[in-house]
Amino acid sequence: MRKYLFTGIVACVCMFFYAAALGQSRTPSLKLTAFKRSILNGVAPSSVIKVGDEEIPNSTIPPQTEYYIYLIASRISNLQLTQVWIQQELYSASLSRVTAKPVLLENGKFSDTLVHFTKEALWQIKIAEKNMTGTQPKRGIAKQVSSNELVLRLSDKKGTVYTRIIKNITQLSPLAGK
Repeated sequence: MRKYLFTGIVACVCMFFYAAALGQSRTPSLKLTAFKRSILNGVAPSSVIKVGDEEIPNSTIPPQTEYYIYLIASRISNLQLTQVWIQQELYSASLSRVTAKPVLLENGKFSDTLVHFTKEALWQIKIAEKNMTGTQPKRGIAKQVSSNELVLRLSDKKGTVYTRIIKNITQLSPLAGK
């Protein structure tokens, strides 16, 4: 009798730990990765010389920055993008599903791997433009916005709000001329 009781207790304990491990592996997760790349002008600025040897310098065009932001989502459905803060400025952006994995970025003769192959759902956040309404971050995320380069706010179909931050966006080698 004791043998069966001991075996039953051990089986129950093992099932409890197995169920706890399964419960932890099914929790939703969001992993954010971000890169930025400067696009340098293809032509060096030169002065314009008018009649009478008057030289007028051309103004230089500042380099543009492209952002590559990816979100690896596990067990979260119907994500909606609510806010994207980059360097303390609010941007409008869209969220689109990425099917080609891994994500590679051509850089001349070489390519950079932005996201390695993963079985989880992969989303790209495409930055559209700066929000010019002068919106300030709300009290709940103001500290995160001021101390991080990227703050991303998302929500799911249940109304759960997720905030993901990146302290420093990874700088890629610049791209010459466009």
